[in-house]
Amino acid sequence: MNDNLSISEIISKSFSYIFKDIKKIFRESFFTVLALTIIFNGLYFLVLKNIATKFTFFIIFALMGLVISTIAYKVHRDILLNQTILNPLFKMFDFTNIRYLFYSTLISSFALSPIFLKYYLDRNDMSTLFGADSRYVALLLIPTIYLAFKLILILPKISLNKSVSIFSGKEFNDFSGKLFAIFLIITLVFIIPTYLIFALQVYFLENSQEFYKFLKPFFDFISFFVSYLNYATVFAALSYSYKVTKNN
Repeated sequence: MNDNLSISEIISKSFSYIFKDIKKIFRESFFTVLALTIIFNGLYFLVLKNIATKFTFFIIFALMGLVISTIAYKVHRDILLNQTILNPLFKMFDFTNIRYLFYSTLISSFALSPIFLKYYLDRNDMSTLFGADSRYVALLLIPTIYLAFKLILILPKISLNKSVSIFSGKEFNDFSGKLFAIFLIITLVFIIPTYLIFALQVYFLENSQEFYKFLKPFFDFISFFVSYLNYATVFAALSYSYKVTKNN
């Protein structure tokens, strides 16, 4: 496979896909962002009333994961098939969407597995693992993240209803390092607006709690809209990268 995936080109295309018509993106994302806002505030209400359980958290995060997967479904099919999905929420419980969530969760969990392992060791006061200092467990993030990005291009493939076999080795791509760089750059770009929104929330919370209660749903909506743009840009980057692999 030729190493012809250009980081700058993929990033340029991805941001262009999102920002070339931001009004259109806002219209198309409105109900998805609203759904995320309602689900999140539902969880917030349950926590405030002390009636949220571990199962509640699982259900809420599963629902949010399904909603986010519909964003991926819409973006992938728009770029790869030129197919417009007017309201992707109708695909929320579609088998393809559930399958997408499963594989994306599997890949993410594998990438972050050293963090989960470190948490387990610390919680059980285990300072060593196989005779080595448990602090070195964090170094395992290098191979796990590398392998996760070797597999990440199966996600656009899943959105196209194609079969995948992650254990055969056939799904590995040759762009792991570049894909990680693309993901990192996109994430860093969206950190700034996310931080500004968070800073405003902290300001109102500290200086006018009553007013903040009124503004909180609005802030949540704006936060999830920024998150939507972030997710959509990442999914666009995966779509364009997948196109490159198919053209080789």
